[in-house]
Amino acid sequence: MSFLKKFSCLLVIFLVFVNLIGRETIASDGEITLKEAINIGFQRAKEWNVNATLTKVTSVDETMGGSRGEAGKRFNWTLHFIVPGTDDYVIIGISEKKIWLFRPIKQSLPTIPYDEIKLDSSDVLRLAKDKYGLKPGKDWATGYHFTLDSIDGIPILTVFGNDRDSRFTRISFHAQNGDVVSAIHKLPYGGGLLSKRIGTNNLTKKGMAITGVVAENNNLVVWGDKKPTQFSTTKQPFIEWSHNNGESWTELPVNNYVTHAWVDRNDKLYVGTEKELWAGITTKSKGTKILSLDHIIETIDYSINNHIAVLSNGNIYYTTNQGESWEQAIVPKPFYVVQISDNGDLVGLTEERKILQKTNDGWNEIIMPNSNNVPDDIKVINNRLFITTQSGIWTRNLQEENWRKIQVDEMIVKLIKKGEKLFGYTYRGEAIYSISTKDESKSEKVFDANDSIVWDVDIMGDTLWIATIPNYSWEEMKIQQRR
Repeated sequence: MSFLKKFSCLLVIFLVFVNLIGRETIASDGEITLKEAINIGFQRAKEWNVNATLTKVTSVDETMGGSRGEAGKRFNWTLHFIVPGTDDYVIIGISEKKIWLFRPIKQSLPTIPYDEIKLDSSDVLRLAKDKYGLKPGKDWATGYHFTLDSIDGIPILTVFGNDRDSRFTRISFHAQNGDVVSAIHKLPYGGGLLSKRIGTNNLTKKGMAITGVVAENNNLVVWGDKKPTQFSTTKQPFIEWSHNNGESWTELPVNNYVTHAWVDRNDKLYVGTEKELWAGITTKSKGTKILSLDHIIETIDYSINNHIAVLSNGNIYYTTNQGESWEQAIVPKPFYVVQISDNGDLVGLTEERKILQKTNDGWNEIIMPNSNNVPDDIKVINNRLFITTQSGIWTRNLQEENWRKIQVDEMIVKLIKKGEKLFGYTYRGEAIYSISTKDESKSEKVFDANDSIVWDVDIMGDTLWIATIPNYSWEEMKIQQRR
């Protein structure tokens, strides 16, 4: 097995321990290097079994302040010891120089003799900075992180961080002589806004994370992040408007990252951010704030005549007059989806996959067309409910009880509503179907995703607009051997 493949397997173990502990303090006296952590762990391991031998060390993410690995030191470490020739194995967790975890288990892994560890975490960090300009990680695995493993009998000391372009990076050194064994970083590929016509495809905004698209009434609106990383799509958030089918774009004055957007029948643009909802945004004005909440907006829905429903912290805020006034409804159970009809009816899909409709008497469950059906997603268009299940897509009027089935060639796991248009994703977004909302005619496949990660979709005229985000893969950096 190649070094890269073996290290990829070991990285999975590393990820399990990242973010394991979260405590707040500003003290940094408890930070220690990798070798200092080994010395503390060895004492306890020898008490457990005099033959205990080191097999792995991992630093652990935390929110305790301090240097976050800047000097090769962390507050928290996880060490693994094994008794050679047996499957007796112990995991030891260290926080601020004290052992907080001692967990014997059964497992077999290669050992690392202590005298083979010539370099410390502070040493490899200095080398990584000098050779590759390594910077501290952000958003995830914050600061610098370190692992020590035995790969093909060689002790490998690895430092994790970001490269100069904020891309997740890991650089591995021979723990005896400091030679660079591997230097790789996660590079993005794909991402952008794809327009698809019959026989032609065009990709714009390449490399961006396009998280939403609206194509309505000759208006095209897209939003997302201009400079995404693997762990964040809010680095350089933007929203742009085009009035000429994407030939030119104008950035709109929104100060926060956008989570939802739509255009009503009067071409008025509505934009939802983390905790606010704005109406009437133009290229010269950020519009009017029509809703501001203390908690994060989890989801937003709007009807054809622009009734609006917002789910936040177990409450639904809804309006039937475009935000002039709002009413509030308490969610009886945690909701996964909330929808609002042209009549102002509220419908929700619970986390237990039950469909509830609000009435004057409270919330009543909508009976499924088949007792074995479990809804994966729901949407309400006009006054009609659409659900997707393993058995297919079903629809009924909210005021009726007769279900009708819509034929589709593949199982749809997610629905996307754009005004009166309805789309469906297959598993992992591998294909997109256009679903008729006027009758029960067969759904049409409109896009095969292939390697694209599709986040949103809309259609205007003969053009399908597809919002995609980048994927990431490990790529080699130029390896420089120590001289």
